Amino acid sequence: MAWSTRELAELAGTSLRAVRHYHDQGLLPEPPRASNGYKHYGVRHLIQLMHIRRLVDLGVPLADIPTLDPSADSYRETLELLASEATAEIDRLVVVRGKIAQLLEEPEAWEMSSGTTGSADGDFLTVLSQVLDEDSLQAWRQMGDSIPDAQVVADFENLPEDASAEVREDVAVRMTEAVRDGLAASPELRDPRFGEDTSRTLGTRSIGEALVELYSPAQLRVLARCHELLSAG
Repeated sequence: MAWSTRELAELAGTSLRAVRHYHDQGLLPEPPRASNGYKHYGVRHLIQLMHIRRLVDLGVPLADIPTLDPSADSYRETLELLASEATAEIDRLVVVRGKIAQLLEEPEAWEMSSGTTGSADGDFLTVLSQVLDEDSLQAWRQMGDSIPDAQVVADFENLPEDASAEVREDVAVRMTEAVRDGLAASPELRDPRFGEDTSRTLGTRSIGEALVELYSPAQLRVLARCHELLSAG
C-alpha cells in the first residue's frame, strides 16, 4: 500500500505545506516515486511524520528533533524541561484569566486597562498602581472612597484655572479635613511603601510628574496648600 502526499498529511493530521517543510529540513526522508513521478509513502513515513508532529506539538524546535533519541537520557531531560515550561505557561495563563475576569467585573479596572480613565483622579490612580505596593494602593483607594464630603471632591475636580485665592483656600481647607480623616484611618499613607521593583526615588518622582501632568495649576496650588495645612497639624 502507498499513500500520496495529501493522504499522508491527512492521516497524520497535518498539512501538505508541513510535510514539504519537513522534507526541506531533512526531518522526513523522501519516499520512492512511481513511474508517473508521484511520491509513494509507506507506514515508516507515517510513523516518522507522526513522531515529528508530536514533538512539534510539545514545543520542541525543529532544529532539535534530529538529535532526540527516545532511548537516551537527554530525551527524558528534554521532555522534563518542556513540562516545566508548560507549567510556567499554565501559571501565566491563570494570572491572565484572573486579570480578564477582573476587567469584566470591575469597570474601574477596565478603564485603567484602556490607557486612560478619562479623569485625572483615575489616571493618577493608574500611576499609583504601578509604583505603590498592594497594601498602600488599597489604603489609597479606601481613603478616596471614604471621603464623606463629596462636594469638596467635586469642587476640586471642577476648580477653574482662574479660581481666586479665596476659592482655592476654601477648597484646600475642606480637602485638608477630609484627607486628615482619611489619614487617621490609614496612617500608613503618611509614608506609603513602594513596590518591590520600584525604588523610592523613581516612585516619588513618578507621582510628582503625574500630579503636574494631570492637574491644573489651580488644583496644584490647592494640593500644595493641603500639604502645608497637614504639615502644620
